[in-house]
Amino acid sequence: MGQLNASTVSWDVPPRTQDRQSQHDISDKYWWSKEIGSHLMLLLTKAGYALDAQVEALTFLYHILEWGDGNKPPEVRYSIEAIPPVANTASDPLNQAATYALLSQLQAMSPNIDLSLFHHFAASFFGPRSPGKFTSTTVTRQQSSLFLAFEMSRHIGEISTKCYFVPVPTVSNTVAEQISSAIKSSSYHSHLPAITELEQFLLHDRDGQTIIPIMLGIDCVDPSKSRLKIYARSTKTSFEFVRRVMSLGGRRQGIEEEEKQLKDLWCRVLGLPEVMNMEEELHFCDHPTAGTLFYFDVGPKEVAPDVKVYIPVRHYSESDRKITDGLASFMKKYGRGSFVDGYKEVVEGLATKKGIDEGTGVHTYVTAAYQNGGLAVTSYFNPQLHHRARWA
Repeated sequence: MGQLNASTVSWDVPPRTQDRQSQHDISDKYWWSKEIGSHLMLLLTKAGYALDAQVEALTFLYHILEWGDGNKPPEVRYSIEAIPPVANTASDPLNQAATYALLSQLQAMSPNIDLSLFHHFAASFFGPRSPGKFTSTTVTRQQSSLFLAFEMSRHIGEISTKCYFVPVPTVSNTVAEQISSAIKSSSYHSHLPAITELEQFLLHDRDGQTIIPIMLGIDCVDPSKSRLKIYARSTKTSFEFVRRVMSLGGRRQGIEEEEKQLKDLWCRVLGLPEVMNMEEELHFCDHPTAGTLFYFDVGPKEVAPDVKVYIPVRHYSESDRKITDGLASFMKKYGRGSFVDGYKEVVEGLATKKGIDEGTGVHTYVTAAYQNGGLAVTSYFNPQLHHRARWA
């Protein structure tokens, strides 16, 4: 398996802007070769991407930064928020201008990108007639509203793009109401049977009533093929609560094996005993992202909502080492251990100088979705580029 050097890749690519100030060039080169490019290269290498796929993925990321089951190999994805100098100022209060510009350039580069859904939801959430149209009283702090994510394909020319919207809540329109209204006003709402079932669960189920929608995610593809992922959070953290939500309050049947594996994964990555009180909440955490996060896919491919749980390891696990070991043991138990050694090297490579034995931070979530009698598992990393320990 081939391996690249991020600094070599970056300078084989012609810079997109030649008139930048020299200090900006130096800064870009440092962050690319020493941090961001190296992190992505590490992920791609340990996930077994072929050399040409590594080149495409690294080149793709470089250009963006420069201008502004079983033993199936893992897939690498990353998300970004494009932040220009005018972000959170009067000219760009919700930091959206750079994302619009980036999507426009990506669409020109790739015929596979379809922005029709993006434009619909952007207008619904942030347009002139939207509930969250910016005023001096709507946003009282710096707020992010648009994110992009990219999935690195093993096939050249197939990098996929996703977009995430964080609507601005108002006194008269909650985020949940805005998301529901935006979906129902889309041209293909009649082809979304899952949205009605999700609304019934959130409105009438005792667990569903504790879940607050916060974000919508889409794929930048033909609307008939896109997912519609409603992200929602609850302050509740017991495993029994998670189990009930994953079953949509009992609406999903025949998932006993998936539930057994989910409990096993939950205990391993959170450092909990196998025999536990399933109604017991995790320890208290006073943080805006504490609690349990889910997404519910109500896209046209879904008859009923597809559910994913984001196990909050960052806030409730003891250390990144224990998260890594717990996840590795789970994968080995279920015959999926081929890449666990590389996974451990990735976690150690993304950590600060303090390593992964003390505290958390590299992992943000370990997610699980029910799939073919087992679990589809994903890890989410934060490279901690701004952590003080990295520069100590």
